[in-house]
Amino acid sequence: MQISDNPKTTLKKNVIGEFRLIWQAMGTLSIAADAAYLLTGVALFALGATPLSILLGIVFYLFIMNTGYQFSKYISSAGSYFTFTYKSLGKTAGVFQAWNMFFYSILGYASFGFLGLASFISLINPSLSGAWVWISISIVAALIAFLFTYFGIKVATDYQILGGLIEISVLIAGSIAIIISAGHANTLAVFTTKYLPGGLSQLFYSMIYSVVLFFGTTLSITSLAEETKNSHVAVRKALISTVIVAGITLILVSYAFTIGYGPANMAKFASAPDPGIMLFKKESYILYILLIVVTINSFMGYNVSVSNANSRIYYSFAKSGLLFLPKSMSRIHSKYGSPSVSAMFVFGLSLLLAIIFGALFGPVTGGLVMLFANGYSAYTEHIVASIGLPFYAKKMNDFHLFQHLIFPAIAIGVLIAVMFFTMYPAPPSYPFNIAAYVGIAWIPISAVMTFVEMKIHPDKIAMYMQDASPYASEA
Repeated sequence: MQISDNPKTTLKKNVIGEFRLIWQAMGTLSIAADAAYLLTGVALFALGATPLSILLGIVFYLFIMNTGYQFSKYISSAGSYFTFTYKSLGKTAGVFQAWNMFFYSILGYASFGFLGLASFISLINPSLSGAWVWISISIVAALIAFLFTYFGIKVATDYQILGGLIEISVLIAGSIAIIISAGHANTLAVFTTKYLPGGLSQLFYSMIYSVVLFFGTTLSITSLAEETKNSHVAVRKALISTVIVAGITLILVSYAFTIGYGPANMAKFASAPDPGIMLFKKESYILYILLIVVTINSFMGYNVSVSNANSRIYYSFAKSGLLFLPKSMSRIHSKYGSPSVSAMFVFGLSLLLAIIFGALFGPVTGGLVMLFANGYSAYTEHIVASIGLPFYAKKMNDFHLFQHLIFPAIAIGVLIAVMFFTMYPAPPSYPFNIAAYVGIAWIPISAVMTFVEMKIHPDKIAMYMQDASPYASEA
C-alpha cells in the first residue's frame, strides 16, 4: 500500500468549500490585528504615505499571488509551495524550498501571532507588560490555536467565519466615522509621496510590512487544497475573493487612520501605543471597546489559521521524508481528520521561538524583528516557485505568456527590489539590521541544509515523494 493510500496518513477529502477557504485566509490576514500592529510598522517608514504603501502592497501582491493561483489549476497539495517547487524544478529545489519554508512559517507565526497579541494587550494596559504576562499570553494563544487545529478544520473555520464577519463590520464602521469627522482634512495626497521625505527608498522599506500584510494568504488556502471540494476551482476563487475583501478593508482603514491622525504626524502614529484604538475611542467609546475585542480575536484568528496551514505543511514535509522529521508527524487523527502530531510540533517550536525573541528584545520589538527577518525567507519562497511556474506550465502544455512568464517575472523583480532596498543605501538601524542579516543568511543556510539532506538520505526523499505523488493531482 502506498503511503498516500493509508488512512492513518491521509487527509480527509471534500471537507470544506470556497467560502470556508476565504475565511481561513481572512484569519491569516487578521485585518484588525494588522491595523493595530503591522500598520505601525508600515507607518514607521511610509509616514503620511501609508495608504500608498498599502495600495502598492496589494498591487504587487497580486503579481506574487499569481504564482500560487496558476499552480492551483494543476496541483492540490498540503505541501503548497514546497510541492509547487518540487514538481516544477525537481527534488533538490523542492528540498531547498522546504528548508526555506521552515524558517518563514514558524518565525512569522510566533512573531505576529504570539508576541503581536502580547504587545497589543500590554500597550492597552501598560501594567500588563511584565515578562510573566506576555509569556502567559503567548502560551494561552498558542494552546488555543493548537486545540482548534486539533479538533478539525470545520470547527476552526466556523470560528473564523463568525469572528471575521464581526471584525470587518467594526473596522468599516469605525473607519467611515473617522473619515466623516475629518471633514476637509480628507485628501488624496496620502496616495502620493508628498508626505514621504525619504522618497522611494523609504517607501520600499515600508513595503517589507505592507506586502507582508498579505503574505500567508496563498499558503493558508493552498495548504488546505487536499481537503477542499473541487479544489482546482475553489482555491483560485478563494484567492481572488480574499484579496478583494481584505484589500478594500485595509485601504479604507489605513486611509482613515492616516487622515484621522494627520498625514504630517504619522511618525508619532508609528511610535504611539495603539494609535488606531485611540482614534476609534475619539469617535465612540462603543467603537473603542468593540475594536479592542475584535483585535484580540483577530490575533487569535491569525493563530488558528496559521496553525491550520503550518500543521499541514509540516505533515507534508514529514510524509515526504524531509527536514529529518519523524514519520509520526504525518499521522492524521482518526476522529477529527487533523494532522494532530504535526500540530503539536508547530505549537511547541513556535512558542519556544516567541519566548526566546521576546526575552532578547521585548515582545514589541522582538515581534517586529522576527517579522522583518521572516520577510526575506517569505520572498524567497515566492521567487523560487515563480521561477518554476513557466516550466510546469510548459510541461502541462498550457503555457500562456502573461500568466506564466511575464507576471512571475514582475513578481520576482518586485521581491528582489524590496529586499535590495532594505539594505541600500544602508541597512536599517538596530535591531532591524540584525533581522536583515539573519533573514538573508537563512537563504544560503537553506542551500547548505539541502546539500546535507540530499547527501544523507536522497533515496528516502525520493521514495516519499513518489508515494505522495497522487497528492498533487493534475488537471
